[in-house]
Amino acid sequence: MTVNGEGPGLRARAEYGARMRKFRTRQGLSQERLAAAPGVTYSESQIGAVERGKRTPGEAFTEEIERVLGLNGELKELLPEIHNDFGPKWFRPWPGIEAAAHTIRTSEPSLIPGLLQTERYAEQVFLGKPGITLDEAQKAVKIRLKRQAVFDSPNPPMYSTLIDESVLSRPVGGASVMCEQLARLLTAMQHPCITVRIVPLSAGLTTGLLGAFEIAQIAGSTDTAYLESALTGEVITHFDGVRALNVRWDALSSMAYPMNVSEQVIREVMERYGD
Repeated sequence: MTVNGEGPGLRARAEYGARMRKFRTRQGLSQERLAAAPGVTYSESQIGAVERGKRTPGEAFTEEIERVLGLNGELKELLPEIHNDFGPKWFRPWPGIEAAAHTIRTSEPSLIPGLLQTERYAEQVFLGKPGITLDEAQKAVKIRLKRQAVFDSPNPPMYSTLIDESVLSRPVGGASVMCEQLARLLTAMQHPCITVRIVPLSAGLTTGLLGAFEIAQIAGSTDTAYLESALTGEVITHFDGVRALNVRWDALSSMAYPMNVSEQVIREVMERYGD
């Protein structure tokens, strides 16, 4: 699933196709002649699909094309972004949806939201998965940090998140990591498009404790939501499901502290980590 052709991995794939076309035409080669070049094992239609961004290029394909066109990594350097940005199969649609959204609303009962996580905090979160290697965790962190570039776009989404107060006191990675992470939250709250509010412990057992979710609103499209469980995640578009999540978010929002009080709560917890 794509949204207006956007998403970091899809943009990298489009850039790959544009570069390949540029270098091919510089050599005076048509797609047909490139496919017929010695050592090329891919057909004209496969080459055309890559150039149009309809086919994901692999390392073997890239090595053949670079050799024939006399390149030195100009295409290969895009492969990590093309492949790593997709993440798990069930998550692949979501970065593109985030990039196209004009409004994003999230609820987090157990962790700092991914779009606001620091690198060290995110690494600790991924390392908490049983059996994961450091390399796998670091790759996942890179994907998460690249998603945060959505706030640097010319038209960033209006982002509003509700974080359970217990999240602030959970010492993910220890005091140093948490101080840095809470400082990141305070900085994010200065962004004109970002709202962070804390749902107090005094609210008791809330509907937010049932699980994290994110809702994206896209112009000219129905609302889309993302749900994540301990094992997998799911992007949903069906009306009843998304409407139920919007109602849940509104209920939680009514319980949350206003921004100024939320900021003070974050500062107080941050001071405790610094003691």
